[in-house]
Amino acid sequence: MKQQIFFILIALFLTSCEPVQKSVGFTTWSDDGGEYQFYLGTDSSVDVVKAFDAAAQAKTYDDFREIFADSATLTYQSGVTNTLDQFIAMNQNRDSLLMANEATLKWTPQHAFSVDIDPTRGGEHVNMMYKGEYTEGEEKSEFYANLWFYVVDGKIVTINQYNQTVLAEE
Repeated sequence: MKQQIFFILIALFLTSCEPVQKSVGFTTWSDDGGEYQFYLGTDSSVDVVKAFDAAAQAKTYDDFREIFADSATLTYQSGVTNTLDQFIAMNQNRDSLLMANEATLKWTPQHAFSVDIDPTRGGEHVNMMYKGEYTEGEEKSEFYANLWFYVVDGKIVTINQYNQTVLAEE
């Protein structure tokens, strides 16, 4: 009888222990303006951003329609905001200008991670840092592009982009 009670108590103890989800920091970057903490996100949201990068690198911009939400917005460092259609057109125009000027634009992802401000509501913020290189003739410039993606239900809803020039060492 004592063994049965012992096993029942152990079973109750094990089933009552839920993993504690660790949260850190603070943010008011939410649709309701409330203050939240950050939780670790998921690889599935990072995978959405990696799919975006793969399509951008391959210049298969029609694939963006599968990766982005219909109402997606993209905001640049300048504050200009584009819709998905405008973003696709901008990429196609940029590619034409690069070809006409015999220039190249290359970028390499440096890191990506996902955080969540409210795991009960869905949606994760994914940060991806790129190192970019623009070359035209003998001139070359490098920059970092820091992009924050908001991913909901496997679709990118927003992107906010910030850039930083890499100064040439002398």
